[in-house]
Amino acid sequence: MSEFIEPTTDELAALEDAALSRRVFKRNQTISLQGQAVKEVYFLRQGWVGSSLELGPERSQLVKIFLPGDFPGLASIALERAAATLVALTDVTVDVIPLDHLARFFERAPRFLFALLVMTQQERVMLMDQLTMVGQSKALQRLAALIVHMHRRLSVLRPGTGNVIEWPLTQQRVAEAAGLTSVHVNRVFRELTERGLIAREGRQLRLLDIEALSRLSGLPERHFAKEPPWLVKCCEPATVDAAAGHLNRCFG
Repeated sequence: MSEFIEPTTDELAALEDAALSRRVFKRNQTISLQGQAVKEVYFLRQGWVGSSLELGPERSQLVKIFLPGDFPGLASIALERAAATLVALTDVTVDVIPLDHLARFFERAPRFLFALLVMTQQERVMLMDQLTMVGQSKALQRLAALIVHMHRRLSVLRPGTGNVIEWPLTQQRVAEAAGLTSVHVNRVFRELTERGLIAREGRQLRLLDIEALSRLSGLPERHFAKEPPWLVKCCEPATVDAAAGHLNRCFG
């Protein structure tokens, strides 16, 4: 959310109060299952979470990687049953927010509704890019695009990241995200290394030539608007108070 608005102390307190409990999951543990009744969403405090569509026995597509500050499960609030399985890609800590608590959170912090609208459009653009890469590019471009995408997101999360990023994804997870096989992923990583574009260092990736990697990926460079004027205006006190009154009538 803070990509688009700077949360106030009161808004952060409202987010803390919205959480019913805090849960810790080990790497590869399932947080929630595709097809389960939707009763809660999650605020990711620590670690990486994957959203995976299960397509049958041993077939799945990793459609989204959530980073700290994201809300895994939010997309499913439009459905009666969860659209995807949420799995811990690393050890993770999440705050559990029941749907009725989420409604009260938005009542207390209505600016987040405006920011949520922008955030969902950002996610839509990212999914468009991912769909294009998986459907219209070769394996080398797909993996380069995934690396560039994660580098851009992690740079927003931690300014000053530089050219070294966390990379806790297994070859199987990368394969699920890029629409490849694990064997193919291994070959592509080797080729990117031989070209002098990346170096793998444990659970980190060193991007040796970010510009060349970006060109190879073909991924458009997106510049998301930080506090765009229209959003700042709609978040002025009078507008926020009106939104809060409407939410109170809806959920009160």
